[in-house]
Amino acid sequence: MSADGHLLQEGIFWRHGERPPLSLRLVLLDFTAGATAEQAGEALALIVECVQRLRRGEVRDLAGQAERTRAESTAQFAGLRLLLGFGRRLFDDQRHDPPVVALPRPDFLAYLPRTGEPFPALPWDGGRRTGEADVLMQLTAESEAAVNAAAVEIWKVIADHALPVAVAESYPGFGRPDGRGWLGFHDGVSNLRTEDRAAAMVAGQHPAWMAGGTYLAFLRLRVDLAAWRALSRAQQELLVGRDKLSGAPLIGTERGPSGELRPVAASPPALGANLPSDYRDPPQVTDPVIEASHVHRANQNRASGSAAGGLRMFRQGYEFLDGLGPEGPSLGLTFVSFQRDLSTVQHLLHLPGWLGDVNFGGRAGRGPDEPPAIAFVSLVAGGLYAMPPRAAPFPGADVFSR
Repeated sequence: MSADGHLLQEGIFWRHGERPPLSLRLVLLDFTAGATAEQAGEALALIVECVQRLRRGEVRDLAGQAERTRAESTAQFAGLRLLLGFGRRLFDDQRHDPPVVALPRPDFLAYLPRTGEPFPALPWDGGRRTGEADVLMQLTAESEAAVNAAAVEIWKVIADHALPVAVAESYPGFGRPDGRGWLGFHDGVSNLRTEDRAAAMVAGQHPAWMAGGTYLAFLRLRVDLAAWRALSRAQQELLVGRDKLSGAPLIGTERGPSGELRPVAASPPALGANLPSDYRDPPQVTDPVIEASHVHRANQNRASGSAAGGLRMFRQGYEFLDGLGPEGPSLGLTFVSFQRDLSTVQHLLHLPGWLGDVNFGGRAGRGPDEPPAIAFVSLVAGGLYAMPPRAAPFPGADVFSR
């Protein structure tokens, strides 16, 4: 494998100049009872081939269409990317008899707890716990039409071939061209520099079949927007760690005319000047209130991507809106991260001072004039997945070989 991580599957968008497309669709698949390893491998090969054909304008129900309309289909699925991974359920002998795979399960590829709290400061939203499956397929493209149509084409190939697999769950998401999220701020966390990404993401030799791949964690997070909007702008900025309008990182606090705590942001560049690439990165600070903000909690360690205990990950996020009615919107964020091992996620969300002692930001033992460390984020669905390196006929095909 080259130093730039060239065995990573497409659909991560980590190289210099790449940006994630604006539309996401996660499709979770479970193999049916009694499916053999050979049947499972053949089913995935057909599904992956179906998605690849879409990128060439080959749609199952439109075989033989004229060249002009085929070109329209090709344009529809331009930029469509598929990212494929395996969850803890695939390796569960209680779910699969006979076993579907014979190769070892990666360390930390585990179920999220179904009872209690999955992480100390991040509770379940309530209701049915979802997000765990045998297989995760991440579809991305610039248009919602492309990822949604591709998801339905996956269902069609399953139905047409009576494959021993079923769609368990599906989750949509979208990006925003303005770079902001539901909280009104620019992305709450900085990301790894391009030169650090491969070292932070690329998996090692244990187990051997994952060498050159990566691990994905997805958390579908519900946001109580009404609770967030009840805070003042200053309180919001102190919890996030950024100026709400400019996106500039906060560097300290000061006292206002009435003695109230106010955020102090870094100076923006001169009018008309280009933003430096690290403009929104949180700097090292000494103010304990700023150190407790979300962007600092998520970036406590500035070590290189390969540093032991660095807890570095490559993050991508997609908003979602489930509905809007008289009681307000049901919305949140689908957080997706890539890391070389899954202990990174577990540690980051368990360690006090990172995200293990507060729900989002602020100090658990805050002073009377500091913003409240409110709990307004909860977990709707989530799972941990192993994303094997590129291979033919699909990533991880050897897992189903006996």
